[in-house]
Amino acid sequence: MKELIEISFSPVNAFFSIMSIILLLYWILVILVGIDPDLFSIDFDSSDLETDFDHYTNDVPGRPENSDGNGFMKVLEYFNFDEIPLMFVMTIIFFSMWFISINVTYYLGISSTLLGFLLLIPNFLVSLFVVKIFSKPLSYFYKQVNHKGEPEIDFLGRRCIVFSAFDNLKTGQVQLSVNGDPIRLSARSNTYEKLVAGQEAVIIRENKDKKYYYVEKFDY
Repeated sequence: MKELIEISFSPVNAFFSIMSIILLLYWILVILVGIDPDLFSIDFDSSDLETDFDHYTNDVPGRPENSDGNGFMKVLEYFNFDEIPLMFVMTIIFFSMWFISINVTYYLGISSTLLGFLLLIPNFLVSLFVVKIFSKPLSYFYKQVNHKGEPEIDFLGRRCIVFSAFDNLKTGQVQLSVNGDPIRLSARSNTYEKLVAGQEAVIIRENKDKKYYYVEKFDY
């Protein structure tokens, strides 16, 4: 035990050990106090949103279009950062890096601080794939537990108002009211027709990844 503590708080491993302790305390607070794990989540859908402001600013001379500026977000999506709250991801990464670093330091007998820091990059890359492996089952468990204790709302068939423009390939948002509370959902068109802000629509179905809804224009 003493040897584990010494290795854990060596110059190479001390940061991972401290972060792991902080994350452990965070999850204890989540359980005891009820802190929302979604508090620090990344809004991946917002990177796809097409608003009227974006539409007009693309016409400004000399302003580059945002056609392919989501490369970093695509990398995060590849590693399933959009499947679970950010704090789940951070916990998996730091605990994985701590575990790998401790074992590499112990079994390979690495005493060089410089070599230990050089191993951080491959350690981080391996930990990203650990996130990718564990995120799917964790995402399913997270959705089943329903941490907020609220009944799931069936949005299918409900009428809504288009909040930001979208089509069948571009994600936007719709807004509706449930029990007096305004709710915004990510959405795409169920047809090839583009829907613009202010139009009334109806929610048809949810996509298979449960990331957005398909809606159609509501005709009176």
